[in-house]
Amino acid sequence: MNANHVIKSINIYINNNRDKLQEDVRQLQQRLRYRNADAVDCLELSLALERLNAFEDFSKSAMAILKLSVPDPVTYVSIEPSYARNRVEREQNKGK
Repeated sequence: MNANHVIKSINIYINNNRDKLQEDVRQLQQRLRYRNADAVDCLELSLALERLNAFEDFSKSAMAILKLSVPDPVTYVSIEPSYARNRVEREQNKGK
């Protein structure tokens, strides 16, 4: 296994786990919005936030030890095909 493959694997691991932990926090926040919260709900959210923060700290420390940069979270955007076609056509027509 070469160094680039290891680095790529570490980045994938960090992004996947960060996404999962962020999704856990979002789900717990949504639950709190739509029902009466009790102490257990608040504790679950607090623990989820703490797990996310601890993972972020771990990621930064591990990457610093390995002298790598921590990958930025990836944001996926959904674009309607018709909108994309119109944008491309407008850009192409700008030069005419």
